[in-house]
Amino acid sequence: MYVGVDPETGKQRYLTETCRNPDEAEAARVRMVAQADSGKGFAGRLEFGDAIKLWLASRDEYVAAGELAASSQRNSRQLAETHVIPVLGAIALGDLERELVPAAEALYREVGKCRLRCRGRTDFEHYEPGRGNARIARDLHGHQCGKRCRPHECPRASASMLRKVHSVVTGTCGMLHRWGWMPGNTSKRIVAPAKPPLNPKAPTTVEVAALVDAAFARNQDWGTIVWLLLVTGARRSEIVRSQLKHVDFERSLIFIDPTKVKDTSRWLALDPVTMDLLEALRARITDRLGALGRTVTGEEYLYSFEPDHALHGSAGYLSLRLKSMGRSIGIDTHTHALRHYAATELIVGGVDIVNVAHRLGHRSPKSTSDIYAAWRPDVDRRAAALLAGGLQAPAAKVPGPDRDRSAEQPRRTAHEIEQRIREVRQRTGWGPRRIKHHLAVEGVIRAESTIWKILHRHEPNITRPPAAIGTTLHDGQPDPE
Repeated sequence: MYVGVDPETGKQRYLTETCRNPDEAEAARVRMVAQADSGKGFAGRLEFGDAIKLWLASRDEYVAAGELAASSQRNSRQLAETHVIPVLGAIALGDLERELVPAAEALYREVGKCRLRCRGRTDFEHYEPGRGNARIARDLHGHQCGKRCRPHECPRASASMLRKVHSVVTGTCGMLHRWGWMPGNTSKRIVAPAKPPLNPKAPTTVEVAALVDAAFARNQDWGTIVWLLLVTGARRSEIVRSQLKHVDFERSLIFIDPTKVKDTSRWLALDPVTMDLLEALRARITDRLGALGRTVTGEEYLYSFEPDHALHGSAGYLSLRLKSMGRSIGIDTHTHALRHYAATELIVGGVDIVNVAHRLGHRSPKSTSDIYAAWRPDVDRRAAALLAGGLQAPAAKVPGPDRDRSAEQPRRTAHEIEQRIREVRQRTGWGPRRIKHHLAVEGVIRAESTIWKILHRHEPNITRPPAAIGTTLHDGQPDPE
């Protein structure tokens, strides 16, 4: 079937398919007509890997326009080059409907078992040289092992990583469908990886106090940065890029310039203690610039390792430093956990969810309530007390005097029969079984259990023998023959 001219080569293109019988030929004809109508024949010799590169290039435009975070684009590009293109890139666009779904699901399973996709063939991990480089070295020609090279243990990919790999596939398929290169979005038929569980782990107030004490004990500048992370709830990248000009010392406000979500810039109110810490930090920056013969301009970064604070510090090193400090005092935490702490404390303190979302820089309060609000045991105890406070406990019953209830056994046996059982017992000393047989001869038949209750009512000290010994009295003496 003729499908037009290839825009890349200028040659005429035909779709061909071999069939075994007329029915298969008719089905093939229908498919080829659909492909021709959808314009798939004009895709030339493009493969899925080429489409992924086009999709990444289109996202670069969003990054340049400020509508997409550069870190998100870098992460998507790394996942595409590491996992998606090597496995799915060779699939031709004409075969995408048939081959993409099983190949993509197999890729997710493989990455889920080992995020390096070793397939059991890797015994040692070699990393490329370079500061802060965590990429696996694929070409070992001339490679010299460094401190990051280590024996390989298959690390399972997190649910978040699998979802990001899936987003590369879905984003590319969506682009192809919008451009008219595919009749439908094939990625909708792929079983998506499970969503990561929402389990925020905010540190407790005791742990936060220990972190603050440890931070100020190490360095006043470092303690101020940790304090800002706690009282503002801002992201680490937002605090790292904050400058002196962003702090309004007159109105006790700080301006947060968003680094991840567009249109979430905000002014946050600060308490007097925080303002005192920031004024002390400004004084130290002024002294450092004075030693260099310079004055404060407001462009100085709050978190910096430069003498003139002209460059901000690394956000990655901030996280590493906080995590290392926490481990040194027995606390397993990270910078994002401090954000969870701020959200939890604000919600527990009664601040409405809209203002909490604004302080954290969320577009929707749903993200705040679903992800950042953590459960607190002390709040749960207050909830239990609040629920119980609306109820009235039942009045306690005053216990009456103790009394002997042994003579209060319900009497369901006639008084004459009970007297006859007691007479036989006193005269013969027999047990319930012999008494039962004796009364049966006289025409008075009572169950053995009834005879036992009557005897126990008048002889409380009598002991009942094991069930297997049926020819003994209940006082332990042998039953006479």
